[in-house]
Amino acid sequence: MVDYSLLSFVLRGERRKLILLSLDKPRIPKQIAEECKVSIHNVSKSLNELIKKGLVRCKNPDDKFYRFYELTEKGKKIAKEVSKEK
Repeated sequence: MVDYSLLSFVLRGERRKLILLSLDKPRIPKQIAEECKVSIHNVSKSLNELIKKGLVRCKNPDDKFYRFYELTEKGKKIAKEVSKEK
């Protein structure tokens, strides 16, 4: 079952949508920024929003550099729905 509140949250923000869809595999913010053509600052802000909603998680939060981010199971379901909206 789709959580339409989360789907709406992602679809309302173009950067959130791009970043969510770019996480088809674990990536660092720099890779996400390059792929989505947005600033690192915007990537960090959007990642924090997606983490708070339980859609993304950091694989290595104790590292200061090269933190990898990936979709949670909930994030994968929402990404699948977002890609249908295209």
